[in-house]
Amino acid sequence: MTDVPRDHPDAAGLLAAAREEFAREIQPFLKDDLRLSGLMIASALSMAERELRRPPDGFLDAWPLVHALRAGRHDGDGNLHARLLDDARRRLAIANPRYLSDRV
Repeated sequence: MTDVPRDHPDAAGLLAAAREEFAREIQPFLKDDLRLSGLMIASALSMAERELRRPPDGFLDAWPLVHALRAGRHDGDGNLHARLLDDARRRLAIANPRYLSDRV
């Protein structure tokens, strides 16, 4: 990626604009049977925007780790425990940031 100035928003900015427009111009007018769909759409747009702003580089590859944990190959591994907590916090920061702020 380059540091060239842009005269248009990046992908995260476009999602933010779409989410704001949806929330302002469409969501308030959804009938009761579509309100849940509207909330899911708004939530998905917010999640995608956060993920683009904080790319998931460095997330742990879960499946090989799951098998190793089940086999007992990491019992008592404090370093791995710290990495797992960090990974879970970073994933929550994207998926549900309010969850973390409510518990701090």
